[in-house]
Amino acid sequence: MNAREQAEKTAEAFAASFLDDVYGYDLFLGSQIERILSEEVHLVYKNIEDGAFFGAAVTHQSGDKFVVLNTHHPLRTRYFTAAHELWHLSEASQMQKENFDHERAADRFAACLMLPKPLVKSLWKRFKSKWNEEQAVLTIADLSAAPYKTVERRIIEVGESIKVSHPEEKWQQLREHYALPESPLDLAIHTTQFHAYEKQVLLHVENGLNPLTASNKLASFAPNVSEKLRQQGITNE
Repeated sequence: MNAREQAEKTAEAFAASFLDDVYGYDLFLGSQIERILSEEVHLVYKNIEDGAFFGAAVTHQSGDKFVVLNTHHPLRTRYFTAAHELWHLSEASQMQKENFDHERAADRFAACLMLPKPLVKSLWKRFKSKWNEEQAVLTIADLSAAPYKTVERRIIEVGESIKVSHPEEKWQQLREHYALPESPLDLAIHTTQFHAYEKQVLLHVENGLNPLTASNKLASFAPNVSEKLRQQGITNE
Protein backbone atom coordinates (compact mmCIF):
# COMPACT_ATOMS: atom_id res chain seq x y z
CA MET A 1 0.00 0.00 0.00
CA ASN A 2 1.51 3.34 -1.04
CA ALA A 3 1.36 6.55 1.01
CA ARG A 4 -1.65 7.93 -0.86
CA GLU A 5 -3.66 4.74 -0.40
CA GLN A 6 -2.76 4.57 3.28
CA ALA A 7 -3.89 8.16 3.82
CA GLU A 8 -7.17 7.60 2.01
CA LYS A 9 -8.01 4.34 3.78
CA THR A 10 -7.22 5.83 7.19
CA ALA A 11 -9.33 8.91 6.51
CA GLU A 12 -12.24 6.86 5.18
CA ALA A 13 -12.22 4.62 8.25
CA PHE A 14 -12.15 7.53 10.67
CA ALA A 15 -14.89 9.37 8.78
CA ALA A 16 -17.06 6.24 8.91
CA SER A 17 -16.51 6.03 12.66
CA PHE A 18 -17.37 9.71 13.05
CA LEU A 19 -20.63 9.33 11.12
CA ASP A 20 -21.47 6.08 12.93
CA ASP A 21 -21.16 7.74 16.32
CA VAL A 22 -23.20 10.86 15.61
CA TYR A 23 -24.96 11.38 12.29
CA GLY A 24 -25.39 8.12 10.41
CA TYR A 25 -25.32 7.73 6.64
CA ASP A 26 -28.82 8.66 5.55
CA LEU A 27 -28.40 12.43 5.31
CA PHE A 28 -26.00 15.05 4.03
CA LEU A 29 -24.33 17.30 6.60
CA GLY A 30 -24.19 20.24 4.19
CA SER A 31 -23.78 23.61 5.87
CA GLN A 32 -24.01 21.96 9.28
CA ILE A 33 -20.34 21.01 8.91
CA GLU A 34 -19.43 24.51 10.09
CA ARG A 35 -21.55 24.14 13.21
CA ILE A 36 -19.91 20.77 13.86
CA LEU A 37 -16.48 22.35 13.46
CA SER A 38 -17.42 25.28 15.73
CA GLU A 39 -18.09 22.81 18.55
CA GLU A 40 -14.41 21.85 18.42
CA VAL A 41 -12.66 25.14 17.65
CA HIS A 42 -13.02 28.90 17.39
CA LEU A 43 -14.01 29.77 13.82
CA VAL A 44 -12.60 32.81 12.05
CA TYR A 45 -14.29 33.91 8.82
CA LYS A 46 -12.08 36.17 6.72
CA ASN A 47 -12.35 37.35 3.10
CA ILE A 48 -8.81 36.89 1.78
CA GLU A 49 -8.49 37.61 -1.94
CA ASP A 50 -6.18 34.71 -2.62
CA GLY A 51 -7.63 31.93 -4.74
CA ALA A 52 -4.98 29.48 -3.52
CA PHE A 53 -5.79 29.96 0.18
CA PHE A 54 -8.81 28.06 1.46
CA GLY A 55 -8.31 27.77 5.20
CA ALA A 56 -5.98 26.86 8.03
CA ALA A 57 -6.06 25.20 11.44
CA VAL A 58 -4.00 26.81 14.19
CA THR A 59 -3.40 25.86 17.82
CA HIS A 60 -2.48 28.77 20.09
CA GLN A 61 0.14 28.36 22.81
CA SER A 62 -2.73 28.58 25.30
CA GLY A 63 -4.13 25.38 23.82
CA ASP A 64 -7.08 27.10 22.14
CA LYS A 65 -7.74 25.90 18.60
CA PHE A 66 -8.74 28.11 15.69
CA VAL A 67 -9.77 27.48 12.11
CA VAL A 68 -9.68 30.25 9.53
CA LEU A 69 -12.10 29.85 6.61
CA ASN A 70 -11.55 32.01 3.55
CA THR A 71 -14.94 33.44 2.58
CA HIS A 72 -13.54 34.54 -0.78
CA HIS A 73 -14.52 31.11 -2.13
CA PRO A 74 -18.02 29.81 -3.00
CA LEU A 75 -20.02 28.25 -0.21
CA ARG A 76 -19.52 24.74 -1.60
CA THR A 77 -15.77 25.18 -1.34
CA ARG A 78 -16.00 26.77 2.10
CA TYR A 79 -17.99 23.86 3.50
CA PHE A 80 -15.55 21.37 2.03
CA THR A 81 -12.68 23.35 3.58
CA ALA A 82 -14.39 23.20 6.99
CA ALA A 83 -14.60 19.41 6.73
CA HIS A 84 -10.99 19.27 5.49
CA GLU A 85 -9.74 21.25 8.49
CA LEU A 86 -11.69 19.04 10.88
CA TRP A 87 -9.30 16.23 9.94
CA HIS A 88 -6.26 18.27 10.96
CA LEU A 89 -7.78 18.74 14.42
CA SER A 90 -8.86 15.14 14.89
CA GLU A 91 -7.33 12.50 17.14
CA ALA A 92 -6.84 10.31 14.08
CA SER A 93 -4.62 12.98 12.56
CA GLN A 94 -2.49 13.22 15.69
CA MET A 95 -2.01 9.45 15.78
CA GLN A 96 -0.30 9.19 12.40
CA LYS A 97 3.43 8.63 11.91
CA GLU A 98 5.86 10.91 10.12
CA ASN A 99 5.57 11.18 6.33
CA PHE A 100 1.83 10.54 6.50
CA ASP A 101 0.03 12.40 3.70
CA HIS A 102 -2.25 14.57 5.83
CA GLU A 103 -3.48 16.75 2.98
CA ARG A 104 -4.67 13.74 0.99
CA ALA A 105 -6.23 12.29 4.13
CA ALA A 106 -7.97 15.57 4.91
CA ASP A 107 -9.47 15.75 1.42
CA ARG A 108 -10.71 12.16 1.62
CA PHE A 109 -12.06 12.71 5.12
CA ALA A 110 -13.97 15.79 3.95
CA ALA A 111 -15.42 13.93 0.96
CA CYS A 112 -16.51 11.03 3.18
CA LEU A 113 -18.25 13.35 5.65
CA MET A 114 -20.01 15.43 3.04
CA LEU A 115 -20.85 12.49 0.77
CA PRO A 116 -21.49 9.31 2.81
CA LYS A 117 -20.82 6.20 0.78
CA PRO A 118 -24.19 4.38 1.12
CA LEU A 119 -26.14 7.54 0.36
CA VAL A 120 -24.05 8.47 -2.68
CA LYS A 121 -24.27 4.94 -4.13
CA SER A 122 -28.04 4.85 -3.69
CA LEU A 123 -28.70 8.30 -5.13
CA TRP A 124 -26.27 7.87 -8.01
CA LYS A 125 -28.02 4.72 -9.20
CA ARG A 126 -31.44 6.27 -8.75
CA PHE A 127 -30.68 9.59 -10.43
CA LYS A 128 -28.67 8.08 -13.28
CA SER A 129 -31.63 5.89 -14.18
CA LYS A 130 -33.86 8.96 -14.27
CA TRP A 131 -31.50 11.51 -15.87
CA ASN A 132 -28.09 11.55 -17.53
CA GLU A 133 -24.82 11.59 -15.54
CA GLU A 134 -24.39 15.36 -15.68
CA GLN A 135 -27.83 15.97 -14.23
CA ALA A 136 -27.21 13.35 -11.56
CA VAL A 137 -23.95 15.03 -10.49
CA LEU A 138 -25.60 18.45 -10.40
CA THR A 139 -28.43 17.14 -8.24
CA ILE A 140 -26.18 15.35 -5.75
CA ALA A 141 -23.92 18.40 -5.55
CA ASP A 142 -26.90 20.59 -4.66
CA LEU A 143 -28.32 18.16 -2.13
CA SER A 144 -24.96 17.72 -0.41
CA ALA A 145 -23.69 21.32 -0.76
CA ALA A 146 -20.43 19.79 -2.00
CA PRO A 147 -18.21 20.97 -4.88
CA TYR A 148 -19.08 19.39 -8.21
CA LYS A 149 -15.58 17.95 -8.67
CA THR A 150 -15.78 16.37 -5.23
CA VAL A 151 -19.01 14.64 -6.23
CA GLU A 152 -17.30 13.39 -9.39
CA ARG A 153 -14.41 11.88 -7.43
CA ARG A 154 -16.63 10.51 -4.70
CA ILE A 155 -18.73 8.54 -7.17
CA ILE A 156 -15.57 6.71 -8.25
CA GLU A 157 -14.39 6.31 -4.64
CA VAL A 158 -17.60 4.53 -3.64
CA GLY A 159 -17.13 2.02 -6.45
CA GLU A 160 -19.44 3.42 -9.10
CA SER A 161 -18.53 4.42 -12.67
CA ILE A 162 -18.85 7.86 -14.24
CA LYS A 163 -17.96 8.94 -17.74
CA VAL A 164 -18.31 12.73 -17.47
CA SER A 165 -15.73 15.08 -15.99
CA HIS A 166 -15.68 18.88 -16.08
CA PRO A 167 -13.92 21.75 -14.30
CA GLU A 168 -15.95 23.40 -11.53
CA GLU A 169 -16.73 26.41 -13.77
CA LYS A 170 -18.09 24.16 -16.52
CA TRP A 171 -20.41 22.45 -14.06
CA GLN A 172 -21.81 25.84 -13.11
CA GLN A 173 -22.41 26.66 -16.78
CA LEU A 174 -24.25 23.37 -17.27
CA ARG A 175 -26.93 24.53 -14.86
CA GLU A 176 -28.26 26.87 -17.53
CA HIS A 177 -28.05 24.11 -20.15
CA TYR A 178 -30.34 21.94 -18.02
CA ALA A 179 -32.62 24.86 -17.10
CA LEU A 180 -31.53 24.76 -13.48
CA PRO A 181 -31.60 27.98 -11.46
CA GLU A 182 -28.38 29.51 -10.24
CA SER A 183 -27.34 28.04 -6.92
CA PRO A 184 -26.39 30.23 -3.95
CA LEU A 185 -23.86 27.50 -3.17
CA ASP A 186 -21.85 28.70 -6.17
CA LEU A 187 -21.57 32.18 -4.68
CA ALA A 188 -19.20 33.52 -2.07
CA ILE A 189 -20.47 35.34 1.00
CA HIS A 190 -17.61 37.70 1.81
CA THR A 191 -18.31 37.80 5.50
CA THR A 192 -15.72 38.51 8.17
CA GLN A 193 -16.47 37.20 11.66
CA PHE A 194 -14.59 36.12 14.75
CA HIS A 195 -17.18 35.51 17.46
CA ALA A 196 -14.73 34.39 20.13
CA TYR A 197 -12.73 37.61 19.77
CA GLU A 198 -15.89 39.70 19.67
CA LYS A 199 -17.07 38.09 22.90
CA GLN A 200 -13.78 38.82 24.64
CA VAL A 201 -13.76 42.46 23.55
CA LEU A 202 -17.33 42.99 24.77
CA LEU A 203 -16.39 41.39 28.08
CA HIS A 204 -13.57 43.90 28.43
CA VAL A 205 -16.02 46.73 27.69
CA GLU A 206 -18.14 45.55 30.61
CA ASN A 207 -15.00 45.68 32.72
CA GLY A 208 -14.15 49.25 31.74
CA LEU A 209 -12.59 49.20 28.27
CA ASN A 210 -13.33 52.42 26.37
CA PRO A 211 -16.09 51.71 23.81
CA LEU A 212 -14.19 53.66 21.14
CA THR A 213 -11.13 51.47 21.66
CA ALA A 214 -13.33 48.39 21.49
CA SER A 215 -14.95 49.76 18.33
CA ASN A 216 -11.57 49.97 16.63
CA LYS A 217 -10.70 46.43 17.68
CA LEU A 218 -13.92 45.03 16.18
CA ALA A 219 -14.02 47.14 13.02
CA SER A 220 -12.73 44.29 10.85
CA PHE A 221 -14.56 41.38 12.47
CA ALA A 222 -17.92 42.79 13.56
CA PRO A 223 -18.68 46.10 11.80
CA ASN A 224 -22.25 46.37 13.13
CA VAL A 225 -21.15 45.84 16.71
CA SER A 226 -18.22 48.17 16.10
CA GLU A 227 -20.56 50.95 14.98
CA LYS A 228 -22.78 50.53 18.06
CA LEU A 229 -19.72 50.78 20.29
CA ARG A 230 -18.57 53.87 18.42
CA GLN A 231 -21.92 55.54 19.00
CA GLN A 232 -21.80 54.51 22.65
CA GLY A 233 -18.33 55.98 22.99
CA ILE A 234 -19.34 59.28 21.40
CA THR A 235 -22.38 59.51 23.70
CA ASN A 236 -20.26 58.89 26.77
CA GLU A 237 -17.79 61.68 25.92
